[in-house]
Amino acid sequence: MLGSVFFSPLQAKRLVESMQLAGGSTTIFSRSFAAFELPAEGLTDQELKRHMDTDPLFDRSHIPLNDHKNAGLGPLHNAKSCSACHVLNGRGRAVLGESLFRISLNKDKGDKPVPGMGFQLQDRATFGYEPEASVVREWIEKEKLRKLQTTITTSDGKVLPSDDVARSLRIPPPLIGLGLLEAIPEKDILMNEDINDENNDGISGKAVHTKDENGIDRLGRFGWKATSATLHQQTVDAYNEDMGITTPAGPDTNKTKDGMPADISWEELDGVTYYSQTLAAPATAQKADTQLVRAGFKVFNELKCASCHIAKQQTGFNSDAVAGVINNQTIWPYTDLLVHDMGPELDDGVAEHGLSETFEWRTTPLWGLGLTKRVNHYVGFLHDGRARTIDEAILWHGGEAEESKNQYVSLNSAKKSQLLKWLKQL
Repeated sequence: MLGSVFFSPLQAKRLVESMQLAGGSTTIFSRSFAAFELPAEGLTDQELKRHMDTDPLFDRSHIPLNDHKNAGLGPLHNAKSCSACHVLNGRGRAVLGESLFRISLNKDKGDKPVPGMGFQLQDRATFGYEPEASVVREWIEKEKLRKLQTTITTSDGKVLPSDDVARSLRIPPPLIGLGLLEAIPEKDILMNEDINDENNDGISGKAVHTKDENGIDRLGRFGWKATSATLHQQTVDAYNEDMGITTPAGPDTNKTKDGMPADISWEELDGVTYYSQTLAAPATAQKADTQLVRAGFKVFNELKCASCHIAKQQTGFNSDAVAGVINNQTIWPYTDLLVHDMGPELDDGVAEHGLSETFEWRTTPLWGLGLTKRVNHYVGFLHDGRARTIDEAILWHGGEAEESKNQYVSLNSAKKSQLLKWLKQL
């Protein structure tokens, strides 16, 4: 532990310097509003050129096409481009156009799709079509915390009762350091899995077992419930579900897996994936002094926050890595990439294709946390953006984090300030 008395001042200084390099040698030293848009340090000239060449694909605004039936955007969709949701590659906002709703039938553990809609509500449509539904959002505040209340009305005027249809607002997460998270070996993730809490520490993280885009069994690690195993799979899902755009099955065909013409080329799909894989993670605040980091991180560990938000990870070695610099990096993302029971207050009723329970959420990486407002001009934490401050986000923690939350509430003002200041310098 960084706050341990066993660290000499020199050792503590060196460890703080290591922690500052959130992405190891791929870290960029920028904390400007554009910090999340920068490529990783250490890319070769060729890799950097490809990153810059694929950047416009991420920003491309899609439109309906005449190539084949329903070609191009939509006809049902939530956004027209990747950047429409991931503004400046940062965390989305809980407003129309930068977020979406996952839905399911409330019965059968929330793993049944809504007839005619599936698991995702498309609230936009191209000319000549009707959106599946419209959503009215209202924030209800109680005891200084707020929670979302929604009314979903279908295109034919039917209101979907919340008792029948569960709905979960999902804001896009920030895109920093994704290639590094993808490079953490599966065995390292599984080392922290403890489904039955055999060590009796109250934490029982669970790995999500899914299939990648090729049907191969893999561990999920991306998305609010860790349902995507790879960034390629995540990109395919975003095109299909968020933009209504079909994707090719492989590099040698322009057909989908169903044999239909694909709306975009493999080059574009692969390019957008590559762009997200080679985005940097920013360094922590350069002016943060060793004493502040030691004190705040000590509280973080005392509260057992690090049991799920595991501070340090190591990427593996892959000779086929999209960028060589991603290999063998010591990184500081503060996540175990497992899902955890977060309690009834964060239970959204949607189980994500049966891969996770309605109350389970992947541990959110904390790197770049302190840049949220600078990048987004808005702060909204947790899956639906309900928390307007880091303090509120902590107060919503329950389930496996209930004890840590209660200890946080009981902290004196000095220790609470130390923790929050440390989190804000990430």
